[in-house]
Amino acid sequence: MEPRQLTTVEAAVERIRDGDVFSFNGIGAIGFPERFFPALEQRFLREGHPRGLTLYSACGLGTERHEIHHLKHPGLISCLMVGYILPYSVFAPVLEAGEMEGYNLPQGVISMNYRAAAAGQPGFYSKVGLHTFADPRLQGCALNERSRKRLVELHELDGEEYLFYRTVRPNVCVLRGTTADPAGNITLEKEVNVADALAIAMATHNNGGQVLVQVERLSDMPADPRDVRVPGALVDAIWLSDTQRQTNQQGGPCPYYSGEERAPEEVAAAMIRRELSGERYPGKPVSAAERIIARRAALELRGCGVVNLGIGMPMLAAGEAAQMGILKEGVTLTIETGVTGGIPVPDAFGAVLNADAIYDQASQFSLYEGGGLDATLVGALEIDRLGNVNVIRKGGMLFGAGGFQHVTQAKKIVVCSRFRRGSGFTEKNGVPVVVEGTKDKFVQEVECIALNAQYMRSQGRRVIYITERCVLELEDDGLVLTEVTPGLHPWFSILQHIPFPVRVATRLRNMPAECFAFLSEQKGSEGK
Repeated sequence: MEPRQLTTVEAAVERIRDGDVFSFNGIGAIGFPERFFPALEQRFLREGHPRGLTLYSACGLGTERHEIHHLKHPGLISCLMVGYILPYSVFAPVLEAGEMEGYNLPQGVISMNYRAAAAGQPGFYSKVGLHTFADPRLQGCALNERSRKRLVELHELDGEEYLFYRTVRPNVCVLRGTTADPAGNITLEKEVNVADALAIAMATHNNGGQVLVQVERLSDMPADPRDVRVPGALVDAIWLSDTQRQTNQQGGPCPYYSGEERAPEEVAAAMIRRELSGERYPGKPVSAAERIIARRAALELRGCGVVNLGIGMPMLAAGEAAQMGILKEGVTLTIETGVTGGIPVPDAFGAVLNADAIYDQASQFSLYEGGGLDATLVGALEIDRLGNVNVIRKGGMLFGAGGFQHVTQAKKIVVCSRFRRGSGFTEKNGVPVVVEGTKDKFVQEVECIALNAQYMRSQGRRVIYITERCVLELEDDGLVLTEVTPGLHPWFSILQHIPFPVRVATRLRNMPAECFAFLSEQKGSEGK
């Protein structure tokens, strides 16, 4: 028996109206409803409709400059409201030129906003984003002068400052599941996370909108109610896809990512070795600099309980920590999409090997916002003299904050960055040689504040900066150099390349030997 909502993707796309606000549930290469985008594009090219859509997405969906290019036609999308911008980089030129509205709301804010929209609430209060780009005293989340919606306001309650984030209500949502049962109930057994599926569906349904779902297969039997993530009563249209993949960066599905099976210890160890050696993705080798940074960051996890790993280089720290035995010391790794335990997969953000729990994304952000993180590992585009960190935009490049504002609500914030863009080490006649790199990561003032380091320090949080050449820590008088890579001169290799004063710790130490233990096994040149 087929569900009553079963249709074609072309018919589902016909339900979208001019001016609709539409949302997605995937992140990056995960949860991507690949048949939807070409169908929407074909309708627009054929009819000139729908027009003036607002793309509203907590996470960046698709991979950079690829799948989302179907939406780039002028007039189709008029406004971008997203947490992570990089996958939507086809819109960067028009955003930079001020020809399109654009807002970079924190990923966790959009995730929680779905719940507020489902409940019919006008918005919600949060301290997340204070004194950063989200604060209306700075950018207020706007990406250009054209973007004038008041999505966030500064309020005072009981003598304390809060940001009030106004609700955005979606008219259409496009979700992806694994199976639809005869009643149209949706299960996600092959998906590697569930993110905001239920909250988005509720918000859209309660706003009188259309809930559109792509699935891989139909079932003749009613689903186990404990497995249903989106009830059929909320679903308006379902279509099938025989090309649906667990992630857009792999072939067949991996049951160890979805939690259908648990990888034996020796299999998990082999997968981690392949990740760190670059064997899994031969075109994306892991460089010596990345491994040094990841191993030093992993050492910061000792003594911690619940830890978050951000996208990029921090993800490598999971594998390094596993190899160094640190994860056996009571450390629980989490990622913002709603996954706890296991080992996050560096090249498929959102996927986790042998997770302990997979639940909704908003609950994860609530845990983070409420102080549930002992430590967080994050990346950086640039770092300034006050210790502030930018991950959002640099020149004409737009990346977006993603979950950065929530994940940095940790007791200890570890910033992982190359010393300069492209810097690292290579070998010459068996001797390590410094690769200087091309552009500075340390600057007088960051272009956009994602982490207000002084504010975080005033809240009692430690902020540490790890590069392949050195470790610095934020103190009351600014950045302090605490560790250097053995063999490097503090002045000639480090301080003369930082364009602001940095105090040297009274007891300057070498970075621990564990950070370099792999070098005897890793040969070859530094990656980009």
